[in-house]
Amino acid sequence: MGRIDEKFQELKTAKKKAFITYLTFGFPYISFTKDIILALQNTPVDMIEIGVPFSDPLADGPILQEASKIAISKGADSDKLFSVLNSLKGKISTPLIIMTYYNPVYRFGVDKFLNNAKKADVSGIMVVDLPVEEASYFIRKSRRLNIDTIFFITPQTQNRRIKEIAEASRGFIYYISVAGITGPRSLSLNSIHKNIRYIKKFSKIPVCVGFGIHKRTQVKELFKISDGVIVGSALAKFIKSSYKDKDFFNKLERFIKRLYV
Repeated sequence: MGRIDEKFQELKTAKKKAFITYLTFGFPYISFTKDIILALQNTPVDMIEIGVPFSDPLADGPILQEASKIAISKGADSDKLFSVLNSLKGKISTPLIIMTYYNPVYRFGVDKFLNNAKKADVSGIMVVDLPVEEASYFIRKSRRLNIDTIFFITPQTQNRRIKEIAEASRGFIYYISVAGITGPRSLSLNSIHKNIRYIKKFSKIPVCVGFGIHKRTQVKELFKISDGVIVGSALAKFIKSSYKDKDFFNKLERFIKRLYV
């Protein structure tokens, strides 16, 4: 059993749902990302997604696009990501998940990327633009390294593909709550609930909801119908507005607790 499975089992025993945060690596600068990861251990965050900055992040809204642009300008890349993650070994128990586009993986080398992830104690990887139909080698290699492969299902995913994606996923399935790009917005809870129920016909692994989540009320409602939520753009917006403050880490803890139910 991997660390993500262990975390969900722990949460199930405690009758809780997963609260997952997303950070763009290198935003606002590289060493600060490391500090934030360490600080999140002292909050209710159950898992941390760390995004590899990319120059053409098609699924990201303006907030995360800007975060990627800033991170790249500060020199953030896959090599530095793995260097930071290796420096965190033994200091963090929260499962870490890498979120990336395929281009950085391809340029780094698929085997090299996954081997480095394993060495850095990464629990899971999600590749935004890698269709499950083209991911057979990636899946096999990840399985051998005991790294969970997390795939995406959207409101537009055809029924025939949902089964295939569910069967290929490990750790959890990332359900994208709305069509389009990331960023704060209103959510159709009835539609989300209906789609999650359908997904669960094909897989017993958890389904977590991301995209558009920025309010405590949304987290509370989504906890009722899913296995967890992912908050990204709202956290990036908070970091951008507050990272220069002397009491940033106290504010970070309060920000997380305001969202968490």
